[in-house]
Amino acid sequence: MPHHHNMIKGYGNEQQFLLPVNAMEWLSENDITYAILDILSLLDISKFIDKYREDGRGSAFFDPRVMLGILIYAMIRGEKSSRKIEMCCHYDIGYRIVAHNLTPDHTTIYRFKKNNSYEIKSLFKQLSRIIVESGIAQIGVLALDGSKFGCNASLSANKKLKHLESELNRLFDESQEIDESENKDGNAQDMRINRLPEHLSTNEKRKKVLIRARDKIIERNKEESKKQEEKIKEREKEERESGKLKRGRKPSKPQKNPSPDLKVNVTDPDSQIMSTTNGWIQGYNGQIIVSENQYILAALLSDEQNDKKLLVPMLNELQELFSGIHPPILPHSFLSDAGYYSYQNALAENEYSMNFIIPPSKERKIHEYTLDDGNVSRMEEICKMISNGIRVTIAELANIGTFVWRSFMDREKNATNEEICRRIMEARVRSPTGRELYRKRKYMVEPVFGDIKHNMRFRTFSQKGKENCEGEFFLAALVHNIKKLAKISNITTVGHFFSRFLIHPQSQFPLFYQPRTVSAMRGLRSVNEILIMLAISYTKV
Repeated sequence: MPHHHNMIKGYGNEQQFLLPVNAMEWLSENDITYAILDILSLLDISKFIDKYREDGRGSAFFDPRVMLGILIYAMIRGEKSSRKIEMCCHYDIGYRIVAHNLTPDHTTIYRFKKNNSYEIKSLFKQLSRIIVESGIAQIGVLALDGSKFGCNASLSANKKLKHLESELNRLFDESQEIDESENKDGNAQDMRINRLPEHLSTNEKRKKVLIRARDKIIERNKEESKKQEEKIKEREKEERESGKLKRGRKPSKPQKNPSPDLKVNVTDPDSQIMSTTNGWIQGYNGQIIVSENQYILAALLSDEQNDKKLLVPMLNELQELFSGIHPPILPHSFLSDAGYYSYQNALAENEYSMNFIIPPSKERKIHEYTLDDGNVSRMEEICKMISNGIRVTIAELANIGTFVWRSFMDREKNATNEEICRRIMEARVRSPTGRELYRKRKYMVEPVFGDIKHNMRFRTFSQKGKENCEGEFFLAALVHNIKKLAKISNITTVGHFFSRFLIHPQSQFPLFYQPRTVSAMRGLRSVNEILIMLAISYTKV
């Protein structure tokens, strides 16, 4: 009796592959490769083209959109190796579609990424501006955070300045001895034309690396000395104005010459030793500002480990993004963790017209909202009213005057601006509204770094030098935004959406477009003077 097995057909060389003739139909309609092609077709890549000759001379080059498509798709797939990307361009259908069936070699892929760091950065900013202007990004509340990324250098490559100088002297003496011995032997004519011996060539290359590392130490020492001088001048100015010496240890005088024990990495002098939860790494500090729906609006790569010094530079990047947009689009709240808090950073909200919610201490130390916090919040409102020229009644001043006198003035020494500012920020974070807003920070910005580090497997840079690493970091930020755009529902293609927006803004997209209002936040200006005014007014009642 014959057997009838229910077997799926497919074995045998005679079986035909029933694939569509058009390769664009080989993947599903909602595949991310099509979103990549749509977005790249709309972005301006003239900065990439301008780097090549216009007269047609020289070797042919690949279309920048092809190379960008390959790099973007490779980062989505978590692939960084140029050789593996080259292999995928031959055998992976997704790569073949974004590459338009072209197969650039690994050297071309690597050089394109290395030589176009600035252009990739400008491309990210271009897409971020489109996202903001189209209303896709919900920017009522923004969040800032940073994360450390390793670089292509080891911790053991950090050398002290005295070691660099001794090594440079040794190489210089060795080169002189070789030159003198060659001149004595009279074999200079027998050397290869216009070429140095191999060992001398290696020494010359090593000299360049060591000199660059030494110059980096000197440059950093000059920057630190300048900051220290400004700190000393600021302290002296405050002492002259108050007529009293400030408490605490005086800042030490800046060193004109760098200490011999200062270290720098000879493999990548731009990088720094960074502290992470998993230990120390050699790398950079990546900073991002994200919207409520997790679009990256601004990014920055720094060799500064302390986040406090990076808040204002990030706000400048954000201000550059919002400049020139009509009507003006500005957020009303700005969130960051305790690592960004300082007195100067808190005062920066006056310039950027945003309500900062930055806890002065760790989140676990944030206590419950108390009656004194309510009085501080009311005091802040009155300060803002006075600084904005709004008339405050005697009754309102009397209502808060007792608290102001008891908390900040009825003691041996009046409260300083720093103390008052810290108390106001604590009240903001503890308030029900502030606590609810600050909860958003975790699910706004931290999942973005999770996507970059876990899904894209992007934890270390493959290139050396801050400029080259910036290109990789901004490429990761660009890829994250493209992935978010590809998930927009009820839109056939991303390209169709943007093309409609560019022609008919606002009216075509009632679901995405939301009018923004400029925040009236001003406050925290000469707070001690305002408090004295409050106390005097209270005593007159």
